[in-house]
Amino acid sequence: MPAPPSDPGLFKALFEPTSIALIGASDDPAKNAGRPLRFLRRHGYAGAIYPVNPQRATIQGERAYASLADLPGPVDHAYILLGADAAIAAIEACASVRVPVATLLADGFAEAGTKGVERQRRLLAAAAKGGVRLVGPNSLGIVNAATGLALSANAALQAERLLPGNLMVLSQSGSLIGTLLSRGFARGIGFSKLISVGNEADLDIGTIGSLAVDDPQTATFLLFLETVRQPERLSAFARRAHEAGKPILAYVLGRSDLGQELAVSHTGALVGSRTALTAFLADRGIARVDCLETLIEAPALFMGRHPLGRPGAVGIVTTTGGGGAMIADGLGGAGVTVAAPSPATRNALVAAGIADAGGRIVDVTLAGTRPEIMTAALRAMIVAPEFDLIVSVVGSSAQFYPELAADPVAAAAKSASKPVSVFAVPEAPTTLERLARAGVPAFRTPESCVDAVRAFLVWRQPRTRPSAATFIADAARSIANRAGMLDELEALTLFARLGIACTPTVFLDDAPPAIAYPAAVKILSPSIAHKTEIGGVVLDLADERALRQAANDLRKRIANSRGVLAQTMECGLGEALIGYRWDPQVGPVVTVAPGGVLTELYGDIAVCPAPVDATTAADMIAMTRGLRALTGYRNRPRGDLAALADAIARLSQLAFIPAVQEAEINPLIVRADGAGIVAVDGLARLETTG
Repeated sequence: MPAPPSDPGLFKALFEPTSIALIGASDDPAKNAGRPLRFLRRHGYAGAIYPVNPQRATIQGERAYASLADLPGPVDHAYILLGADAAIAAIEACASVRVPVATLLADGFAEAGTKGVERQRRLLAAAAKGGVRLVGPNSLGIVNAATGLALSANAALQAERLLPGNLMVLSQSGSLIGTLLSRGFARGIGFSKLISVGNEADLDIGTIGSLAVDDPQTATFLLFLETVRQPERLSAFARRAHEAGKPILAYVLGRSDLGQELAVSHTGALVGSRTALTAFLADRGIARVDCLETLIEAPALFMGRHPLGRPGAVGIVTTTGGGGAMIADGLGGAGVTVAAPSPATRNALVAAGIADAGGRIVDVTLAGTRPEIMTAALRAMIVAPEFDLIVSVVGSSAQFYPELAADPVAAAAKSASKPVSVFAVPEAPTTLERLARAGVPAFRTPESCVDAVRAFLVWRQPRTRPSAATFIADAARSIANRAGMLDELEALTLFARLGIACTPTVFLDDAPPAIAYPAAVKILSPSIAHKTEIGGVVLDLADERALRQAANDLRKRIANSRGVLAQTMECGLGEALIGYRWDPQVGPVVTVAPGGVLTELYGDIAVCPAPVDATTAADMIAMTRGLRALTGYRNRPRGDLAALADAIARLSQLAFIPAVQEAEINPLIVRADGAGIVAVDGLARLETTG
């Protein structure tokens, strides 16, 4: 039951209900089933609360009701605090009285094996019958800090008060909403709303996020992800959030290589779900962070800004040489450019009384760590075109003189045309809180500072994906009613239908093969993905006599084959691998890497969700270190990278043929610039039916 992009009624029932039913509420306020009532009262929720428990007349001193039918008024939101089987009956009761939304605390559903999957199916059927939307199962609940809606069993809500803010958390981990609440509170960073989505049986992160894009209290979304269950809905949310100017940051846990065991190609071995998920998030304009602390510290860096759309450079100004060096070293290790001040910027700094040390870091220590010195340095660097982002590193003054450390940066950042952030070297909670209140991104550790800066500089807007090409219908017909592995000849036929040039290849029979020499012979078998590893390829055959002798030898040595292929040998300036696979989390992805038998050893690969156009494919080629020799590096001949990009884009169109689970061309010979490319080997795996 996907929600429309904007549904004010559903959003209100989720986050602004005027009445709540706690089904299965416990009289013991320490139990999970007793906490929501206690927390709602503690944080001042002003709506009606109806504890529902047929075993008790009162719950925690408040009147209890035997059933939903006994309530004195309608219910906007029900929190079901019962076990798995009883929860299904509770959903049926919610459906009978038209409760619009129910959140389920219980586990034991899809995550619990076959029986749990069946239980979740019955749960969804019961909800659909009465139009009930579901959060969870396995959800620790929902928080709206502005209204005191502490509809959760999370123990962190024992805190004395909630700190409202403009960050919204959507988490697949229930405990993490409490973790972020507590860590944010300690730093003076507040939240608008937090939701534990659990199993996402119905309402998923993408759907809930889309509902909240228009929320005036939310400026930035924070995701805690373990997987992606509905990639298309998450994509739609990301695009709507980008259009609204509300950044999305994600921390990803459990980046396992789900589905790799099904892979038969080099591509499948290289592109595990972790790599695919990282590429998916970047492609959708979602900024991934690697440190949990970054998730709450970085939003101020992104808020109110758009992606640069190009590589950026960082300027560092510091009151402590060692602290500045930590940031510079970390940024360098993360692949971020730390720019040196230009001559004009150096002159401006010298005029402000700051000695020119001639390095990349502007160190104001010798000028005296006075506020006016830091202010002058920041103003000079903010207007300098060589910097896209400024990091101010503050030493011991941050610990003992928070107003002197924080206020100059806050004043400079307020009207700055580019982001200004702060790393406080000592433990300086007051300075960090002061900066947070001023909206300045401030970091407690060098690791989180570097992580945030890297994430900001690689952040990009969601990519518009190309539509299906005209040749896709012909390619789809060529594999209609097929399943399992295609042999090499069948795979090359598929690639040719995509418009990718393939070397002349024939099945070797008694007739003279219509190929040129030198030639190669290969064993033909869909069960042998990597023929060179078993001696299934013989190269550099000068004539037909040598070719047939080699073919006979292959037939004798390798059993269970379909025969032997004869193929014209090809040469060029280099070899590439281009691959495609359907990832179990994020869907279709396309890859490019240096070709050959050692591809997996190097792990040098660029990945992007499919399909891509030639421009995006060219960007992927540029990201692959092993293909840089084909760019004319050190006066070497330049390869036909435009033809390679076109081949990547064509292969990526397999995203429009759902039956194709995996495909790969390796090697793809790259000829000299203007001479094109040619595929000499490949494989494809189709979805097995029946």
